[in-house]
Amino acid sequence: MEFNLRDKIDEQYTVVEKYRGGMSVVYIVLDEFSHKRFAVKTLKEETLDDRTAIDRFAQEARTWMNLGRHEHIVEAIIYREIAGQPFLFLDYVEGVNLGTLIEAEDTIFPPQVIDYALQVCEGMEYVHSAQVGPGDSGVIHRDLKPANILINRRNEVKITDFGLAKVHGVSSKLTDVGMGLGTYVYMPPEQFLDAASADKTSDIYSFGVAMYRALTGSHPVKGESVGKLIHAILESEPTPLRELAPDIPPELEDVVLRCLRKQRADRIATFEKLSQELTSVRDLVEKQYEDAEILLCEQCGYRTTYNYGTCPVCAATMLHDNIAEFMPDVDDEADPDGEEPVEPPTADIEAADQLYAQALQLRSEGSLRQAVEALRKVIQLRPDGTEARALLDDVALELARRRASDKQPAYNWPLYRGNITRSGVTPEAVVPPLMRRWQYEAGDWILGSPSVANGMVFVGARIERGGKFGRLCALKARNGAPIWDVETSYEVNTGPCIARGQRLYIGAHRQMLCLDARNGERLWGMMADDLIETSPGLYGGTLYFADRSGSVFAVDTEEQQIIWKHQGTMPVYSSPAVWEGALYIGSSDYQVRALNAATGEVLWEFTTGGEVFGTPAYADGIVYVGSCDRRMYALAAATGAKRWEFQTDGEIHSSPAVCEGIVIFGSRDRRIYAVDARSGRRKWHFDTGDWVTSAPSVSGGTVYCGSHDHKLYGLEIESGVLLWEYETGGEISSSPAISQRSVFVGSGDGSIYAFRSRD
Repeated sequence: MEFNLRDKIDEQYTVVEKYRGGMSVVYIVLDEFSHKRFAVKTLKEETLDDRTAIDRFAQEARTWMNLGRHEHIVEAIIYREIAGQPFLFLDYVEGVNLGTLIEAEDTIFPPQVIDYALQVCEGMEYVHSAQVGPGDSGVIHRDLKPANILINRRNEVKITDFGLAKVHGVSSKLTDVGMGLGTYVYMPPEQFLDAASADKTSDIYSFGVAMYRALTGSHPVKGESVGKLIHAILESEPTPLRELAPDIPPELEDVVLRCLRKQRADRIATFEKLSQELTSVRDLVEKQYEDAEILLCEQCGYRTTYNYGTCPVCAATMLHDNIAEFMPDVDDEADPDGEEPVEPPTADIEAADQLYAQALQLRSEGSLRQAVEALRKVIQLRPDGTEARALLDDVALELARRRASDKQPAYNWPLYRGNITRSGVTPEAVVPPLMRRWQYEAGDWILGSPSVANGMVFVGARIERGGKFGRLCALKARNGAPIWDVETSYEVNTGPCIARGQRLYIGAHRQMLCLDARNGERLWGMMADDLIETSPGLYGGTLYFADRSGSVFAVDTEEQQIIWKHQGTMPVYSSPAVWEGALYIGSSDYQVRALNAATGEVLWEFTTGGEVFGTPAYADGIVYVGSCDRRMYALAAATGAKRWEFQTDGEIHSSPAVCEGIVIFGSRDRRIYAVDARSGRRKWHFDTGDWVTSAPSVSGGTVYCGSHDHKLYGLEIESGVLLWEYETGGEISSSPAISQRSVFVGSGDGSIYAFRSRD
């Protein structure tokens, strides 16, 4: 059978992506046990009754698995039959394939082609010499084309798809004389005449075609039909590379053309020999293009003349021209899958001392941000440098205080995450150290986040007295004095939305209520299809909210009428983010959706590997959202295409904050993370004492975030240095609201706390 998105294979592997090929289907799955991703290959449903197809698939799996592990080969992990259907589990490679790069750029920067070619040579040399069974002397790939050359986010080559491979010297009953296999344009002449006789030089020819295509933008021979193409491969000579790309050194042209000889005996004989030939011309190629205007990826090192906004390999920033100047610093290198940064093999004490002296000088000159960056590098070079760590703490705190030194106006925080884009940021600077301004006991516990408008703080709470279970309070922001409160027969665990300081919207059981924000008087209510457990959003007179049935509503607040309703299939616990005509929302059916804000029409859907409880944040054309599959995703707002993903060790319920090119969020692995908004690289993480489901808020370069360890933390946004902390009487799931030069947050002890900067 075939599986669809969100289906589970063997009740353990959730399908998050699906690709159909000629005879096979490839699923990208998330393993519920390990939270790792795998590529799973199987046959199309219509071929499962074909015994020959099943035998061919089993042979592929056996050959691939017997290759074992190599750094430039996609590893085949396990072959299983589930309910009679064969499945081959493969290592998942996050990145791009060479064919996609060629299609985008037409020609690849020649020094980059050499880099990739040398890695392919290393991998294929291993494949050709691998002992896959008693007496067997290697494997012939027979389909070595750009689409089967994967490039991971470290810019490393991984060769994949051994579906047409055969063990060298062993005849195959599945390949008949005259049967053409593989992609025609990459096939050597002998593979059309006698596919079973393909040998090591056949793979050399195929890879020669791939290099020719990458360097010139054309194939070595062409044909208007399959018959004419085959005739050209058998009879025509390739056009010399330098006629199509005159800058290519003749020495490189000679190497590629010798791979493409018609007669096997005339070709470069082995990938070991090809590697030697390419190495011998590498310096010539580098020198030929040393003055070229290129873009260099600051993370993976990908080089190109194509004008990318972000790296096509790892999605990091592309930098111009001077390669040496822009090589990535040690402290910025991180595993794109979320692994710990790798420390240098030996600490460079002299370099660390120089950087430390530089940081002292920068601080004395008042260049605090540059001093912080220098000290971060010192700590990377010398992790045991307690003196540098202490100085970093001092300089980061000094920088935070400076940001708040100028008088600034107060800004409202009228709904969950601050505004309708849900970015969790205010232009108002409230920086540590803070002191408690006041504390007000609103109930037995507070889960929802407060809102602040026109000098008033609004917060919901859980109570249990006299048949009442919920309470909604309005307090004076200055001193916490109560203005009004409303008790209800249901818990109030979501945050309110305040319109112009006059109307308050909040979900209460199965109703969306509109109250007079000045006195708490009920103005109107509207029934939903099920319980409302998310905070509403207001944009342009339209109120957006969702309920547990999966319905998403758009309501005209003046007419008090539903404009549209999108009916989902699973509960929605995510609040909507709205910008530029689109609404973004997560669901417990593993989906992130973009809806037309005016009509409710689905614009796109993206499938994660788990339930999406957090609220998306929109910034600069990108939607950032976390999932219970332990990943934070960056999606193109226009299309839903994934820009990057970052993996943690725990489910992500926290909604991200996005500020100054940094995405900050919490995880149930007891950490607060900051990653680069463009590339998804980890900038820092901060360890708390328990889960972090609170959504961080940012003000004046300081990240405020709560934890189930009862504490509210203030961290410096650039470095993650702890500037301040305060312990309440309960766990903090509430997201802080920042306004009136204060930070407001609810606690599991039933109180709302207000903190302000010390004078």
